[in-house]
Amino acid sequence: MELSVLTSSLTEPITSDEVKDYMGYPLTETSQDSLIESMITSARQWLEGRTALSLVSKSYKAYFEAEDAEDGWYELPVTPVLSSPAITVTMNGVSTTFQQRGLKTIKICPDSVLGTIDVGAPFTNYLEVTFQAGATSEAANNVLLELVSIAFNNRDSGGVAYARLPYDIQERIKALSLNI
Repeated sequence: MELSVLTSSLTEPITSDEVKDYMGYPLTETSQDSLIESMITSARQWLEGRTALSLVSKSYKAYFEAEDAEDGWYELPVTPVLSSPAITVTMNGVSTTFQQRGLKTIKICPDSVLGTIDVGAPFTNYLEVTFQAGATSEAANNVLLELVSIAFNNRDSGGVAYARLPYDIQERIKALSLNI
């Protein structure tokens, strides 16, 4: 399975002012804003990768091959999937209808396998799914505030190893990844 983000510009779920307020940093001090904004983006991307959550609304395209299916069903790799715009599915390059199941974790099963191939050419069954995912989560935003605060306060010590986060933050990240 391959996943690509189709959305090019995003609005981060938290702002540099929210981070500064959380850390007790003066809001009028703006010399560190660009650093904080880049830390917000890095922390969001890391958290999204760790939890399979999309913390901001984005369009995605997922590419699956036959071995990615479980009993004919393909699980979308990012949650929460939004109902609008509608999910589109192409099987072997041809648009097709599909069945869908799940509320938090969405699975897709195409109704047909269509397409043409040249005689003697190797055949690869593939599925492409275009969908929109992402929602604001207060719990995720609180974790982001903490991650950015830790990164900001440890920026002079050679960076932050997210693997050594405090236990309570690790547990909240685990809860987010389980969609609790």
